[in-house]
Amino acid sequence: MRFRLLCFPLLALLASGCERMPEDPVFIYGRLLNADGSPRANTPLRVERSSKSPSYTGYPVGGEVVDLGYRPYSEGTSEAAGYFTLETLAGDITTENAYVYEQYRFRVFPPLEADGHGVFAAFSFRDDVELPLLRTWDSGFTVSDGAQGPTLTFAAAPPVPETPPSGEVPTIWDGNTSEPRPAPPTTPEPVLHLHGPDGLLWEQFRATSPWVVSPYVLEDFTGPEAQLRAVSTGLWFFYPLGADGSDLDFRVEWRTPRKPLPPGALRPVSRGAACGPVHTPGPCPYTDGKLAIQNTVPPSTQPGASPVGLESLTFTLDRAVLPRRVVVRGLKPLFTPRQQARVILEGSENGDTYEPLADVPVVLPNPYDPWGHYVGLTAGTEADSPFDPPLDPYRTTLFLDAPLTASKPVRFVRLRVMQDGNSPLWMEKLAEVSVFE
Repeated sequence: MRFRLLCFPLLALLASGCERMPEDPVFIYGRLLNADGSPRANTPLRVERSSKSPSYTGYPVGGEVVDLGYRPYSEGTSEAAGYFTLETLAGDITTENAYVYEQYRFRVFPPLEADGHGVFAAFSFRDDVELPLLRTWDSGFTVSDGAQGPTLTFAAAPPVPETPPSGEVPTIWDGNTSEPRPAPPTTPEPVLHLHGPDGLLWEQFRATSPWVVSPYVLEDFTGPEAQLRAVSTGLWFFYPLGADGSDLDFRVEWRTPRKPLPPGALRPVSRGAACGPVHTPGPCPYTDGKLAIQNTVPPSTQPGASPVGLESLTFTLDRAVLPRRVVVRGLKPLFTPRQQARVILEGSENGDTYEPLADVPVVLPNPYDPWGHYVGLTAGTEADSPFDPPLDPYRTTLFLDAPLTASKPVRFVRLRVMQDGNSPLWMEKLAEVSVFE
């Protein structure tokens, strides 16, 4: 079997052996199945195309989510056995001239099922390709009352997309053995989302069932909802006889419906507390009970420059309290090649002398292992979903629910992220910090 050695900077420059004319048809093949494996027959399929090309040079500047501007392109219908064939034009897939090469992204998806489960594939390609199997996730997702709080139960994530007979996986160099090895699509794992009124209450990667929702995570938010998602990214090569070859870099996502949770009943003592340093006037944006993730400093005005985060953030409570719990939402440290880090919480009576409250080890996402051989292709595509907010398993923010150990009341609480002992990591983004007594 032939394997293609993966080299991302050259992918966009691959030249075909036989150039297609812009008006030549290009075909997309696939199959649609129900959760039980039966054909999802006679089902409408929507095809959308991005209005711009995602970056092939790595992460977008500042780590911002890229809106690829998907627009309706065409429609199709699955046959009795669930198979479908969709047609595009060669000129709609890529734009190339002496100065620019753009490879547009497509997405194919059926309507959500009656219970809210859904699946889609988003991809870039150059010629005839076969999509990963689109089979709804048989999640068995339920929410029940438990002694410790609402309990979520669910099945394992869908399996790794199986390479079609007409496709081949690439190979990459294994840094440990210095030998090439096959690079199959990434393994889907459950991602748990708890949605609040204006953002994420919680994001849990590699979630395991059963999962109990902490009352501190629910806080005092109204109308919370739970949902599960899973994603796999991969790259296949196709070499049809008598036709041009093609690469297909793809992202398949599965989603469950959102299920309601009981409202929270705990109000943090830090609600409305002042904090600093902040770059915006008025109340602290990280204790206001709003869930939108925000930059900790103004974006740089210099083109191409990355924003600089904060080394520490100090919260001033209205009164001295004996803190017992903290929930940190949407904390994003700037990238570090060292993936082990610690989130540090400290308390002080006077704002000068601090004592430890919590030292929480965390593992930051590593874009080079285990999924690094796909990051170059999927960077900027976390907003591919036609159903849900962006999901990026390669550049996650941190959500923490941790106990605090204080020997005496404190009025000041300081948040830091550290690596290698006393080396601070810049904090680039943050949504909310909630301290409970």
